[in-house]
Amino acid sequence: MAPSSKSEKDDSKLKTQRKHKDHVVKLLMRGKLSGQFSQRLFRKLPPRVCVPLKNIVSEEFLRAGHIFLGFTKCGRYVLSYTSDCGEDDDFSFYTYHLYWWEFNLHSRLKQVHHLRLFAGEEIYSDLYLTVCEWPNDHSKIVIFGFNTRCSSTSLMNLMMSDENNRDIYITIAPMPPPKPCSHCCPVPSATTIRTGSGECLEHGYVLNSRYQVVYPFPTFQPAFQLKKDQVILLNTSYSLVACGISLCPGKQGQSSQILYTKRAALASQATSAFSSSGLACLSSLPQGSPESRLPASRPAHIPSSSPCQSQAAVRAREFAADLFRRAQGAGGAKDNDGQAEKRRADDGGKEAAPGDKGINVERGMREEEEEERRTSLTHASTSGGSHSLPQRPGLVMCPASPSSAPSSPLTPSSSQENSPSEPGYVNYSRLHYRLQQPGAAEQNTEGYEDDKVQLPFTVTDHKGRNLQLLTEPHDGQSVCVEQLTLDFEYLINEVIRSDAAWAPQFCSFSDYDVVILDVCPETNTVMINIGLMLLAFSNSEEEHCRPNTYHSNLQVSWDLNTGMCRTVGVGDLTELKGQTSGSVWSSYRKSCVNTVMKWLVPESSCRYINRMTNEALHKGSSLQVLADNDRCTWIVL
Repeated sequence: MAPSSKSEKDDSKLKTQRKHKDHVVKLLMRGKLSGQFSQRLFRKLPPRVCVPLKNIVSEEFLRAGHIFLGFTKCGRYVLSYTSDCGEDDDFSFYTYHLYWWEFNLHSRLKQVHHLRLFAGEEIYSDLYLTVCEWPNDHSKIVIFGFNTRCSSTSLMNLMMSDENNRDIYITIAPMPPPKPCSHCCPVPSATTIRTGSGECLEHGYVLNSRYQVVYPFPTFQPAFQLKKDQVILLNTSYSLVACGISLCPGKQGQSSQILYTKRAALASQATSAFSSSGLACLSSLPQGSPESRLPASRPAHIPSSSPCQSQAAVRAREFAADLFRRAQGAGGAKDNDGQAEKRRADDGGKEAAPGDKGINVERGMREEEEEERRTSLTHASTSGGSHSLPQRPGLVMCPASPSSAPSSPLTPSSSQENSPSEPGYVNYSRLHYRLQQPGAAEQNTEGYEDDKVQLPFTVTDHKGRNLQLLTEPHDGQSVCVEQLTLDFEYLINEVIRSDAAWAPQFCSFSDYDVVILDVCPETNTVMINIGLMLLAFSNSEEEHCRPNTYHSNLQVSWDLNTGMCRTVGVGDLTELKGQTSGSVWSSYRKSCVNTVMKWLVPESSCRYINRMTNEALHKGSSLQVLADNDRCTWIVL
């Protein structure tokens, strides 16, 4: 029945308003519980906190082609970039510059810093850019760019010989100081630029890198790849590289290591334990034995303590071999060499004379090394030569071992000379850089050419001059760049050999796709899912004569402290019948998204990865607003 009086109409309106208020309260409570407010709650802001961009930026900058991306996490700066391809669009390379603008409500933007991105790289197409900030590390910013190779210009046709490659560009640079820095700008000036030509390492270093990925192209997941402060996880299609960037204070005894932290401690413990046991053995030797007559003037060889050097187990083996070689030299090994060979021939190699101990040990070590090389070559060979599939370059095909027993956590195979604390599927490096000293020659600080081992970072100042690579300790400030690399192909072979129930059926794998499922910054653990396309024999005896194509997946956790991997789960074999690789990887990534959404725990409103992108530009549209949701401020474009 319709309201018959004004009072009833007012009551109905009041109930509607109360219902709306209850809805807002529910949204607020939901945001309080989850840590994030719904964007629908604040779709419109009052005009007093909405600033038109044309009112705070000079028109000349807009005509110059500035593309505004958004606010930094602190709310102090607004970022924009420009891309210049020169006068000839067909035969000119793109150059990118990033700009920092200081923002104050109801006042004009002030440019305080600018930086050339991806310096030294020949970029021949417009890039998709993503600018990110870590959850709690506000001192640095990450710029990630990639091209889709979809241009039809003449230059692209000349440069593109392989459509299956995609170029990835990365720049990591410090944020500008909140106030003018006396080291950056030693001479006071009227300009608003806060980082000038001064000698300041804290605000003056730039890291650039470029590498290529292959199909299926790994996606960039800032929510996971930047979840640990000062560390960025990069999927190179062949390996997962954890890159740590930190500013070392330079005081003696202070370490800036943030990756592989247990490696150095375990290595030092192993070295000290071996040294003490070795001294005890030497002290217990008879006085007349050759081993006790070691020359005192030749101290034992001590390997370098650099983290990039050989591992603890290799050091121990070299130390023992060196002792035996000296003992052999002191006991007249030349006279005994021929006799020892004759005794071994006569005795069938069953026994060895006491005087030949050093010879036997050294030869046995050489045989072990040769066996290791043969084993590694065997792992790198293809077991099913008559059944070939399209492979990515450098793919490893490894036959399974039917007698291998499951083991978790994964440990290197017995053929690898690695201790449990240093698995064979990881590689670690740590380099320090400082500003060039006056009068010193400029160094070429590029990394290895093979990006499967180490990404080729270049570390420069704002002028593009290479920083000096440190080869010995010093007391000054330095930029520390760490890389911990997880080799996918080695890991896949280890997981299948150790933990897959279908390992006896396995022949070889033809392709794989790796997706990061989650990262725990507190425990430094990375959870990854490896999708596989592989050849395997069927369980049916009738079809066992020829392998079929299957799809499966491996869930593995990777500890950034130790480098060790643990198998979380191994999927069943699913036979592929008429499916294309594109459909396989599409359904695989959808399943990964479903898994992530099941595990997802929302972060608090202060701990999130700030992300800005030019995706709208590539879609032919523009952003409507630049939103600073933490401070409820909008810039209307």
